[in-house]
Amino acid sequence: MPSPTPRRVSRRRFLKVAGGVALAAGGVGYWQMGEAHKLLVERRTLALPRWSADGFRIAFLTDNHLHSERTLERALRAVDLAAQEKPDLILIGGDTVDLHNRQTPGYITRYFDAVRQTKIPALQTVGNHDYWCAYPEEILRMLKDSGVPLLRNQVREVEGVHILGIDDGIMGRDKHDTLAARHDKNVIAVFHEPDFVDRIDRRASLMLAGHSHGGQVKAPFFDAIKLPRGARKYVEGYFPQTPVPLYVSRGVGTGGPDVRLFCPPEVTILTLVSA
Repeated sequence: MPSPTPRRVSRRRFLKVAGGVALAAGGVGYWQMGEAHKLLVERRTLALPRWSADGFRIAFLTDNHLHSERTLERALRAVDLAAQEKPDLILIGGDTVDLHNRQTPGYITRYFDAVRQTKIPALQTVGNHDYWCAYPEEILRMLKDSGVPLLRNQVREVEGVHILGIDDGIMGRDKHDTLAARHDKNVIAVFHEPDFVDRIDRRASLMLAGHSHGGQVKAPFFDAIKLPRGARKYVEGYFPQTPVPLYVSRGVGTGGPDVRLFCPPEVTILTLVSA
């Protein structure tokens, strides 16, 4: 039998199929662009060195970037989702604000009121955007007076766990001689930029960071389009082999346009056990 003649695809049919594929891809992309408000609760159990407080649970909220009612509403939902998990501690990892406008002080007040109303112990530190806003001295004063202790190269103990809050690395405000001799286990460092993990005192059991937003705008099977300085090596997730084990959150808010693509915002719940 003669071989069947290959079927020719007409130009009209080709354009119809190609148009359908493009429309579908565009629809998926458009749907994904709305991810900025699709908060996901990421629950992980981490086995840590120099750790004996087995079962201690942390809610980690970072990069709220408050500058509008929309960003505040998302940050408040993140607090509510964290509280529902009943953690032992809430840690806030910096970049609480983004732009500074007349409403910014009110956003800060309402956010930390919600954190305090959970009745869960909470601590915070700062990120680069807390310095980059128009009036950083005013913002830092408000964060300090928020009722949630602000750690800037300081240690605070909660139920036998030592929280080392480190000031921002991009601004060169970080110090790493804060731990005392007795801080030889159960130490969690909160340091905004993940790529600076090699600066951390090796006695720490874990470092928590944000800053990257997980890449914020990504495409399937490809890396993020753009990453900020200080978050180009460690973008999201758990890195147990770094000098100090490191967890990087995608964060709650966004930098620049309030858009995410294939990279939803994150409320991090970590259960910590001994390795």
